[in-house]
Amino acid sequence: MLFTNEKKLIKDAKRIIAHHNEVSRLKGENFNVFSILNMEHKENGTHSAFLGELLDPKGSHAKGNLFLRLFLESVGNSTIHLDKASVVLEKYIGKRDDSNLTGGRVDIYITDQTNSICIENKIYAADQNVQLQRYCNHNKKNNTVYYLTLDGSDASPESKGTLVMDKDYHCLSYKTDIVDWLEACLKESAEEPILRESIKQYIVLLKKLTNQLTDKAMEKEMHKLVKENYNAAQTISNAISEVELEAAQQFIGEISERLRDALNDDWNINVDDDLSDSWTGISITNNKWPKNIAIKLEGESKIPWQKSIYGIIGNKDKVERAPLKAALGQLEYFQSGFRESKVWPYYRDILYFDNVNERSKLFNAQQREGLIEFVKEILMEICNVSEAPLAFLK
Repeated sequence: MLFTNEKKLIKDAKRIIAHHNEVSRLKGENFNVFSILNMEHKENGTHSAFLGELLDPKGSHAKGNLFLRLFLESVGNSTIHLDKASVVLEKYIGKRDDSNLTGGRVDIYITDQTNSICIENKIYAADQNVQLQRYCNHNKKNNTVYYLTLDGSDASPESKGTLVMDKDYHCLSYKTDIVDWLEACLKESAEEPILRESIKQYIVLLKKLTNQLTDKAMEKEMHKLVKENYNAAQTISNAISEVELEAAQQFIGEISERLRDALNDDWNINVDDDLSDSWTGISITNNKWPKNIAIKLEGESKIPWQKSIYGIIGNKDKVERAPLKAALGQLEYFQSGFRESKVWPYYRDILYFDNVNERSKLFNAQQREGLIEFVKEILMEICNVSEAPLAFLK
């Protein structure tokens, strides 16, 4: 009987989604300038820029401090004096000093010259080392720090250190906090068609990125369907996680096999047995390299459901960093796009399975094949670039 309920739930859900997709097509929501221009995932170029323009009292929206006031009300912040407020993107707050926990560049910075708000905007980029700690030490007695992500998730231990959420800093989500604020801005833009439609298109983009239906009526219908079939929905939900883990394990396994076929016998490739463990993935070592240095692809923290990174791994406690940086830093390959942490001399983002649209590629044969080849080629490139320079290290 339960199996029948599950089949019916899936059938009804597919009907709602199909109806939603048809309504979206008829309403023209599939025509989204952010998507067309391939700007969906650009944190600063798209998201910080758009949010910052709306928040700025001198923004081109010509609404003065109205949108900023609506934002402050929505997050419960009354520290900023609106008549003196200004907004700066990529605000420089001093030279970055990880030892003293100061400095850096804040994605969105709001100030009235006395009080300040720092918004760290994270769509897909990984946290920087002690990032939130550095921002919280800025203008310390009169500063509020917000950590903004798609789903309101917490910052990494490397970023927040001993800071306590909701005491030292606050988490915001695009899914609820930003969409709700934008809906309020939309109501205030009814008489300005270009502004109104721009905000509406951005809301559609955010709902796509956060896996929400754009039609409220159908969203309520989906919620009603789940409530009426809760046990079946829960069973399906549990099975989804298991299927995603299995698909990711096979995906990573196939990448490793192709690497073994392409690399010579000096290379050793190891795949972790259980990707449901944190910080697991593929490790690639070379017989000519010193110990404790490897190329790695791993999840931040779990590949099947979170972002993943790749690069050169060599913990400062085990590997002398200066010779390694001297060997690789002169190469053009490592001079842009890579970040550094205590564990990683060089790392950057590669997979974004925290987004369901990206994760769904594991279940589409053509997209999955393209993703396997993409990752294999990326790892082959870093292997080829690093092989000789690291072989000279003692």
